[in-house]
Amino acid sequence: MIRPIRVACVIKFTPVSYPRFLQSLALFAMAFSLCPSLQSADNKAPDRQRRLYVTDKSGISVYDIDHGHQLLKKIDVPDSGDYKGIAASVQLGKLYVTSYKKDELICLDLKTDKVDWRKHLGAYADSMQITPDGKRMYLPFRDEDFWQVVDTATGNVIATIHTERGKNYDVHPIGNPVGPHNTWLNKNGTRAYLEVLTVPYVQIADTSTNQIIGKVGPFAKGVRPFAVSEDEKLLYANVDGILGFSVGRVQQDGKWGGPALYTVETTTPPERLRQVNMPAHRPHSTPSHGINIRPDQKEVWIADSTFGYIYVFALGSDRPKQIASIPLFKDPKDQPHPGWISFSIDGKYAYPDGGAVIDTATKEIAARIPTSEKLLEIDFSESKPIEAGRR
Repeated sequence: MIRPIRVACVIKFTPVSYPRFLQSLALFAMAFSLCPSLQSADNKAPDRQRRLYVTDKSGISVYDIDHGHQLLKKIDVPDSGDYKGIAASVQLGKLYVTSYKKDELICLDLKTDKVDWRKHLGAYADSMQITPDGKRMYLPFRDEDFWQVVDTATGNVIATIHTERGKNYDVHPIGNPVGPHNTWLNKNGTRAYLEVLTVPYVQIADTSTNQIIGKVGPFAKGVRPFAVSEDEKLLYANVDGILGFSVGRVQQDGKWGGPALYTVETTTPPERLRQVNMPAHRPHSTPSHGINIRPDQKEVWIADSTFGYIYVFALGSDRPKQIASIPLFKDPKDQPHPGWISFSIDGKYAYPDGGAVIDTATKEIAARIPTSEKLLEIDFSESKPIEAGRR
C-alpha cells in the first residue's frame, strides 16, 4: 500500500546582500509555485455570494443561498408593507418593491440598504419587471388601464402603454380592482407580456415602440400568473377556475400572438382532501395561482394554492406530463397556500410561496424559510451586485 506523503514548505529568511537577496527572491517564487499551502484562493475569480431577498410584513429578509439559506439580515423599509412586486437593476445597484401601504414604487440601494426614493405613479402599483440592461421598468397599475415604462435611475415615467381593465365575474367574482396585474419580459428585453385580471388574453408589447403588437388567447377565463418559454413559442398560464394550466401559441404565421391550444388539469391527492377541509374562500379566488418554467426549460411547475402542493410537469413531449406532487406542509395540520413560484438563477432551487425551498433535482424540501410571493435572487462579488434573478 502506498501512503501519501505530506510535504511542508518552510522558508527561512536571513540578512543577505542585494545579489543574494535577488537569488533568494527567485527561490521564494519557485517555492511559492510548488507549495499550494502558500497560494491564495484570491488568485481565482472573486467568489460569488448568492443572496435571496424575500419581502416580509414591513421590509426584506436576506438569506445565504450557499449556506443552507441561513438568515443574514433584515432590511427595514419604513412605512411600507403589503408588497406587490420586486425587481432589481444590478447595473445601478438598486432594488425595487411596490408597496400597497402608501401605493408607492420604492427604490433601495443594494450597498447601503437605504431608501433612495419613493414615488406614486398611478393607482395600485403591481408586479413589474426590468429590462436586462437594468434601465427600464415595466410597471402595471391594477386600478388603472395602463403600464408605465419607468426610468429605473430616477423613477420618472418614460412612456405609458394603455391596455384595458377587466370586468369581474358574475359567478365566483375575484374581488376588485381587476386591472393590469402581471408582467413578463423576454430574455433580450425586446418584448413585454402583459396580463390584465379577468381578461382571457396576454398582450405582447414591442419595447422599442411600447406598442401592443399581438395577443395570446383567448383562454377559457381570465389569466393569472403565466410564463413564456425562452424561445417565445409557447405561453403557459394559470387560468381562473382551473387546477392546472393552459398553453397558448406566442407566434403564428410570422406574427406575434396566437391562439390557446389546450389545457392540462390535475387533481389534489385524495389523502390531502381527507386531511383538510375546503376553505370558505379560495386563496386568490382560484385553484391554481403560481406557475413558472424551470430555467433549463425542461419542466413547468404550478401551485395548488388551496391545498399546499406544488405539481411538476415534464416538457419535451407533445403535452406536458406530470412527474411529481410535492407537499409544502411539514405537518398535515399546516395549510400553506402557495401563490407564486420563483427559481434560483441556476435553477437548482424552487421558491414557492409557502415556507419551503425545493431542490429541483430531487423534488425534496431542501430548507424551510418564511418565503413569500415577492422574492428574488441577487448575486454579489466583493459587495457589488453582478446578477439578479426575477420573480
